[in-house]
Amino acid sequence: MQIDPRRLRPGELWALLGAVLLAVALFEPWFQFSGGRQDAWNALTATAIVAAIAVIGALALVATTLTQRSPSLPLAAAVCTAVLAFIATVLIAIAAASPPGAASERCFGLWLGLAGVVALLVGAWLSLRDERPFWGVLVSR
Repeated sequence: MQIDPRRLRPGELWALLGAVLLAVALFEPWFQFSGGRQDAWNALTATAIVAAIAVIGALALVATTLTQRSPSLPLAAAVCTAVLAFIATVLIAIAAASPPGAASERCFGLWLGLAGVVALLVGAWLSLRDERPFWGVLVSR
């Protein structure tokens, strides 16, 4: 198993950026309640679990792209990541549109999480569509 950074394309980089943003956002405040602010894990546990699985999928996408010569495993990881990111995007968008009943306001972690999951979804989608190496180098092995 050899790591080759030339295999990364813009899609994988977007997915990695989105995964980092989403992972950070999960631990930031999402909603303000009368008792204080709550992060995604306390306010929306099911949504946070799906989002965390999407982050793991994005990391798997990047890892398989870096290490596999064949495109089959990275393609499978991109499909799974795109599906997970889509579900997480829908759940976070619903949470942004209609916060939990006792929440008095939305906090910055929610918006950071929404931006991260959208970037992750776009990255996974781009990864599915793009077959060329990132650096424009034709890999002839």
